[in-house]
Amino acid sequence: MPFFRKNHLMFRRYLCREIDQWTQAGLLQPGQGAELLADHDRRHTGFKLSSVLAILAAVLFGAAVIALVAANWDAIARPLRVGMIFLFILSGLFTAAVALRRGAGWLSEAALVFALLCHGAGIALTGQMYHLSGDEAAFMLVWTSAALVVSFCFRSPMAAVGAGLLAFGYLLAQSAAFGSRAADVSDVAGYLTVVVLALVVGLASWRSRSTVAAHLCALILIGWVVWVVDDTTDLDLGYVLAAIGAVAFGIGSLGASRLGGGVVRHGTVSAYGAVLFLSGLIAIQVELADPGLVSEIVLAALVMLASVAIVAVAGGDNRFIRRFAYFTFAGETIYVVGETLGSLLGSAGFLFLGGLVLAVIAFAVMKIEKRFKAGEGRS
Repeated sequence: MPFFRKNHLMFRRYLCREIDQWTQAGLLQPGQGAELLADHDRRHTGFKLSSVLAILAAVLFGAAVIALVAANWDAIARPLRVGMIFLFILSGLFTAAVALRRGAGWLSEAALVFALLCHGAGIALTGQMYHLSGDEAAFMLVWTSAALVVSFCFRSPMAAVGAGLLAFGYLLAQSAAFGSRAADVSDVAGYLTVVVLALVVGLASWRSRSTVAAHLCALILIGWVVWVVDDTTDLDLGYVLAAIGAVAFGIGSLGASRLGGGVVRHGTVSAYGAVLFLSGLIAIQVELADPGLVSEIVLAALVMLASVAIVAVAGGDNRFIRRFAYFTFAGETIYVVGETLGSLLGSAGFLFLGGLVLAVIAFAVMKIEKRFKAGEGRS
């Protein structure tokens, strides 16, 4: 899959830098670094095009089977319908087990995708056939639980990612079902269920070593916070996101050394904190009703200063953080130009000045990136 390939390339670049530093420090003899890298490439080939095509084929094949069964649903006897659904699911799981035993991980992942698709279709079609009561949230919960079981049993990254997506779908369905009501017993049960699902998705990502599933776990928890705040309080979400982001960024960038190996310094926690903090500030800026020109400029300046501070603290070690901060700074700059000079210069003048400002920012970013690369080379 593309995300596995991306993670592999990122780790390979990191390994190349480490090998160069080890060689310069005399820990490795000349030529040994190249041998280590070649051995890494032989043993970590990542997903190939064949695996991607196999998983896509499983998705299409599963959709075709579902469409075929649904189209002829009325012509098939009820016991045969249920038997066919179970047969499709068991065939996918059996194929995955055999493929995994023989070392064909790509075929195992494809078979598990097919089995999970058939399971979801089976839930929907069986509920329709027997007129079982239920809502979208219950449907997503059952489907998510099955994906988690499959992920733990097979240590499947694809099943873990699927469980994360389905859990996020459960969050959306559950929050829409509750609406904006005061908290009661049902709401608390829903809140706890989402938290449990998020934690189990996190465990599945750890067991399967799926980075994408781990990110989905974090997104589910963020969405859960937004839902609970919006559903039970009158707090402004912008302030909540900014506060959570500031705490996460502080833990990930300033307090990581005290936490040992639990949190990587300037790593994923810092990145989520930076994104949430800047997004919360922008949300506050957008939601203010008729703040006045002075207040708008002050808020924009605050966002720009926050972007610069984030780059100064964690940008040198995390490319995603500094790129998001660059984008935020550039957007706020164009916003300030538009608010202060846009009406005076007209459309053509505003576009010209905006282009000039972006060119200056691009030049500054290029210089900053060169400094970061030079620092990496000296370290």
